[in-house]
Amino acid sequence: MSKEHCVNLKVLHIELGRHLYGGAKQVTYLIEALDKDNGFIQHLICATGSEISEYQFDRCTTHPIRYRGDTDLMGAKRLFDVVKRIKPDLIHVHSRRGADIWGALAAKFTGIPAVCTRRVDNTENRFVRYKYQEYEAVISISDGVHKVVSKHCTNVKYQGTIHSAVDQDEYAQATNRQWLNNKFNIPQDHFVIANFSQYIPRKGQADLVLAMRDVIAKFDNVTCLLFGKGSQEKNYRSLIESHDLDTNVKLCGFTKEVAHILPNIDVVVHPAYAEGLGVILLQAGMSKCAVISSPVGGIPEIIKHQETGLMVAPGDVEGIAKAITFLLTQPKKTKKLGDALHQHVKTHFSIKNMAHEYSVLYRKIAKG
Repeated sequence: MSKEHCVNLKVLHIELGRHLYGGAKQVTYLIEALDKDNGFIQHLICATGSEISEYQFDRCTTHPIRYRGDTDLMGAKRLFDVVKRIKPDLIHVHSRRGADIWGALAAKFTGIPAVCTRRVDNTENRFVRYKYQEYEAVISISDGVHKVVSKHCTNVKYQGTIHSAVDQDEYAQATNRQWLNNKFNIPQDHFVIANFSQYIPRKGQADLVLAMRDVIAKFDNVTCLLFGKGSQEKNYRSLIESHDLDTNVKLCGFTKEVAHILPNIDVVVHPAYAEGLGVILLQAGMSKCAVISSPVGGIPEIIKHQETGLMVAPGDVEGIAKAITFLLTQPKKTKKLGDALHQHVKTHFSIKNMAHEYSVLYRKIAKG
């Protein structure tokens, strides 16, 4: 690749997720940041009808394709056709849903170097090494994820961690507790905790509900809001009803108002059993909200026990209850933890830092 071509690097991003949160949101952060650098010409392959396909980028050209998931061979052909038409200098695969496999094959058959960003710490089978060996770089969003994926990447030239980021402007909104109280029917004197996750077992909401049973036995001025959607919604509703917690624990469904909600709650409780990083913890930090979480995956890179939050072992219902009770009775400590987390996130998890690290990686790969 010529020196002149390196100055204007053509990058093709692949993000096939349906919704604009989590990894897809991180893709918009990265593309927008790199759009400000005239040294990059960017393209994005996404699924037709996905939320990111409607996103208005300043300079990045979007290429929606019909895509139905991992086994959609025609969708894969459409992806390959776009790659061949654009002829990028580098491919960056962001999502799974088959994109990591199709991206690896595109790199293999075109000779275009490719980067794969790995966002989850799920254990993969031993055959995935054949997928990863087609990538020039496999980047993890946390050291926790890197520890898992690196076992399959012995032949990958570039490996490492580039942390996800949070939009500092979006998650620095003013407090409006009356709005929150009115919207979710919360009494004025209540201590408010919240969880923002899919309703699935590994996110630990059932443990939080059971912990609330113990908290409410001592303090009845506590409201717990559970935001999300997923396969466990009916089970969680039954659990809440069986312990007569309807007044204090509310299933609120999925919300797009996270940035507006966070400044108005007292504590985010995220008792996950597995987590690639935990973007909600970054968002809580930017909102100066105290956090209770679990030492799994990449979470310890955000939460330091008794410094930037409180840690409780996964599945420790009694420990979750004690941590909530402690912060409920220690408002100064709650504020101190929220302020410390804010500073940590602001310093180490900025969009600028993430974009710079990817920019350096892209240039390194382009030079061969």
